[in-house]
Amino acid sequence: MRCDDSLATFLLVSRLCAEDVRPFKASEYWSLLDVINADPPVDAEQGADAVQGRGDLLGPGALLNKGEDQLVRDHGLPDDIAGRIAGLSERATAVAFELERLDQSGIRTVTVFDERYPRQWLDRLRAKAPPLVHAAGALELLDAPGLGVVGSRDVSHEGGEVAKEVARLAARRGLPLVSGGARGVDQLAMDAAFEAGGAVVGILAESLSRKLKRPEVRRAVYDGGTVMCTPYRPDAPFSAGNAMGRNKLIYAQATLTVVVASDDGTGGTWSGATEALKHGYGTVAVWRGAGEGPGNESLQQQGALPVSGLEDVEALLDSAHDPASASSLGAMDQLSLFTTFRPG
Repeated sequence: MRCDDSLATFLLVSRLCAEDVRPFKASEYWSLLDVINADPPVDAEQGADAVQGRGDLLGPGALLNKGEDQLVRDHGLPDDIAGRIAGLSERATAVAFELERLDQSGIRTVTVFDERYPRQWLDRLRAKAPPLVHAAGALELLDAPGLGVVGSRDVSHEGGEVAKEVARLAARRGLPLVSGGARGVDQLAMDAAFEAGGAVVGILAESLSRKLKRPEVRRAVYDGGTVMCTPYRPDAPFSAGNAMGRNKLIYAQATLTVVVASDDGTGGTWSGATEALKHGYGTVAVWRGAGEGPGNESLQQQGALPVSGLEDVEALLDSAHDPASASSLGAMDQLSLFTTFRPG
């Protein structure tokens, strides 16, 4: 049985059903929670700056079963925001049917109020964390920090071997291999982790439903050591925008992410790594050896940690689990609004 906050999150942000009212984007969703917890009520434009440090924070479930006038009166919401909430609430039955259909196909939908939502996404991404994620497989892996491996689709043979070796290292250390499931570095690393008997977390920018139709993926998922997930509609096709949104989740999921090969100044790998370095989404290492890409040196200059052998990767992993070095590895303050809303 889902709590009211989880159900309300579905209604506010889900794009599972065709609708006349535009669902809330992640940033809008988090700002909405800020607004309904401001004391006294404020205009939605004030956003996160209006949040008070109170212990009686409201979740989105407080917005259920209320008409526009009551939403305006109780929470100080602008008329247009109240109208969107009321309109989205009317699709409760349609969303419930879609969720049941997905569940029967093996795809679960997890919100920030559910136990299996990745806590590290909230800790590191804060207002950029997706309010929900669709996932199939071993959901417990979603809340388990792993070792990330990313890189170019057109990786060299030497770079591909590096990706495989790092994946095997993850398996030996009992860490999930975290990657994006794309052709090239991602797929090579995931396949090597499968073969080594390791766990895999695939965070997709392509259709989850289509991915699950591949025999090797379906077999890995049902064997219990793999979870495939996406913050987008399960049937959403690949897009560059989805890939950029997906990239930050990989860095936030992993204890350490190794960039095997990147172009210089362009491409999804470059954009994802530079964004992670700029915003501190996670610890970024870059391969400096045979098989590296033309942008790897530049990523090191921007703050990525250089690795030229598996022993370097292991040393960084050991440091990441050392409490004394947590601040140097980008640990986030746990006392934030976004962790406050988590159960337990």
